[in-house]
Amino acid sequence: MSKPSIHPVIFTDLDGTLLDHESYSAEPADGLIRLLCDQHMAEIVPITSKTFSELLWLKQEVPIPFSIGVTENGSVIHGPEDYFEKDGKRSKTLTLGVGYQEILSHIQKLPPSIRSHVHGFSDMCVAEVGKATGLSFDDAKRAKDRQATEPFSWSGTDQELAALESIVGQANIQLQRGGRFYHLTGHATKEKAMDYVVKAAAEWNPDYDIVSIALGDGPNDLAMIEAADFGVIMPNPEGVTIESTNPHVRTAPLPGPEGWVIAVTEILAELGLNLQQS
Repeated sequence: MSKPSIHPVIFTDLDGTLLDHESYSAEPADGLIRLLCDQHMAEIVPITSKTFSELLWLKQEVPIPFSIGVTENGSVIHGPEDYFEKDGKRSKTLTLGVGYQEILSHIQKLPPSIRSHVHGFSDMCVAEVGKATGLSFDDAKRAKDRQATEPFSWSGTDQELAALESIVGQANIQLQRGGRFYHLTGHATKEKAMDYVVKAAAEWNPDYDIVSIALGDGPNDLAMIEAADFGVIMPNPEGVTIESTNPHVRTAPLPGPEGWVIAVTEILAELGLNLQQS
């Protein structure tokens, strides 16, 4: 019996990985992605902290073909109709964390002494989100369209923050510290989302060996990179790069989309997959 064909599923972070850190351009990676998709050689899966609205807008601005996307740091997976199965039901959207309305409900139930220090995106109008983030009005509106995470600014003490973390933890919600905001989110990760997508891809493509390739540049990408069949660490242009000792993890020679192309092309060649240049 002949060995089944190999079908890579490429999970890619966006900012600083597929997109240039400064210009947000995807060149020349966008050209390689179009070739891969045109020749049905691989599936491209953006996996990002962005919301689904932000991802759809980016898909228009940077024409990258994809049918599956993971948003809000692994919290929500989006795919074709009926692509995912969970609890005996099929859906094109899979929420791995805690739904947004449930998170907001728990925020409203906080003791007033804690709630008064939480100023989340849901508490802000679009203009306020734009001012807090530096985003344009339209971009801020897309950033507010959340499904499973709530960014917020905090004005209380460290002791009160610890109390908040303890309270929401009882509802299976975790508190994450970001650079500009704190975040309330379920226990979803990029690594868990990748696992769900790989299993779904195997279900829909039973005649193929699914091979996962993961690329990213941040600490929240590392577990995903190490869990993939082939992991790629993208160097940070400022010189701060995550590290791994796993033998199946490599570091791209260049940051951003140029390094993306080199790393992905190398891995495809190792898999015996050769692109037909047009």
